[in-house]
Amino acid sequence: MSDQKFSFSGSFQKAKEYVDTQVELLKLKAIARAGRIIGTLVLDATKLLLTLIIIFFFSLALGFFLGELLGSYALGFLVTGGIFLVILLIIRAFEPKLEAKFMDLTIRRVLGKWQDDDLFEENQQARNSYEETSAFGGQNAQAENKTTQEDEIKN
Repeated sequence: MSDQKFSFSGSFQKAKEYVDTQVELLKLKAIARAGRIIGTLVLDATKLLLTLIIIFFFSLALGFFLGELLGSYALGFLVTGGIFLVILLIIRAFEPKLEAKFMDLTIRRVLGKWQDDDLFEENQQARNSYEETSAFGGQNAQAENKTTQEDEIKN
C-alpha cells in the first residue's frame, strides 16, 4: 500500500479549480436564463406589434363597412372611434384590477422562464433515478399485469 501525503498546495489548487468551475457554471446559467427571458420578451413584443397591426386593419375595415351602411365614411370612422372610446373607458374603470393582473402575469412568466432550467434539471435527475430503480420493478409489474389479464380471461 502506498502512502499518500497530504499537501496543502494540492488541496488549495483543487479548491481553487472547484471555485473557478462553480463561478463559470453560475455565469453560464445566468446567461442561459437571461437569454431565455430576453427571447421571450422579444417574442411577446413581436406578438403585441402584430396584434396591434391586426386591430388597426380590422378598425379600418369596420370604419369602411359602417361608412357604407351609414352612407358616410366619416360617420363610419366616427362610430369606430366611439367603440374604441367606450373600450378605453371600460379599461380605465377597471385599471387597478387589470394592472394587478398584468403585473402578476408578467412576473409569473418571467419567473417561469427563469426557473425552467432548474425544473428541467430536477426532472432529468428524478427520471434517471426512477429508471434505475424501476429496471427490475418494471419487469415484475409486467408479469403481474399478464397474470391479472389471464385471470380475467378465465373468469
